Amino acid sequence: MRIILNIMGSDLYEKITKEMAVLHSPFPKRYKHGKVIDWQLRLMPEVLSINDLTNQASDLNIILIDAHDVSMVERLRALERQEFLYVNAASDFPHGATPIIVVFQSDALIPKLLELPEVVTDWMIEPISMHDLVRRIFVSLRRKKLLQTELRFGKLTLLPESRKLCFSGDAIQLMPSELAIAELFLHHFGSVILLEDIILMFKLSGRSTENSNIRVTMFQLRFKIEAITRCQFTLVSVYKEGYSLRNSRNYDTDFPFPDLEVRQETAVYTV
Repeated sequence: MRIILNIMGSDLYEKITKEMAVLHSPFPKRYKHGKVIDWQLRLMPEVLSINDLTNQASDLNIILIDAHDVSMVERLRALERQEFLYVNAASDFPHGATPIIVVFQSDALIPKLLELPEVVTDWMIEPISMHDLVRRIFVSLRRKKLLQTELRFGKLTLLPESRKLCFSGDAIQLMPSELAIAELFLHHFGSVILLEDIILMFKLSGRSTENSNIRVTMFQLRFKIEAITRCQFTLVSVYKEGYSLRNSRNYDTDFPFPDLEVRQETAVYTV
């Protein structure tokens, strides 16, 4: 996986660049389950844009801001009222907002701030420790649930924030119409979801309840589940009742995976 440190402030950028070249242990080369980490630094402009605030599917981005005074925090507060709230609400940005860590040059600034904007994930005070910085980077990525796609192992897990279905470190993107259905199936694994309940969900989401539309959605979701799990899980059509998410009876038992389970812990779908 690639972690891109987008740094605002040339002094902070130069310091981290030098420290990264000298210190190898604070910036681990591997993470859980042997995931190789590719660290990259990028000096970003002094003005944040909406593209800076949105995570890309292929990389793990985090923003480090060198805050000289309170005005930088006020700029972030204004940004929160505009682009940040838009990113959180807009379906065009399924990967959510990029974590932001603010680095204050002095603790004298702290009493002047009653609270930090929501757009700020964490903060530090100079002089910063590289070990502490890396720890905060991973904590921030976990808070935004950006590491879950990379690090899940041996589970069939759904991440509603990014609309990703994950299995053994792999992930596949779901369509918005497939997400709510997948949540229901994972929350009631092995149970038959009645066709009437599925039709109701389509109505609530404003989608067509034609039988052909439902069948196509179920076919696409079954295809993705079987593709990501190597046919270990599948959607079964129960005659005149509905559908059920179950273990497949004919998957390859020699496939080298540990004992598996289905778990849905990030959201609960109710109607």
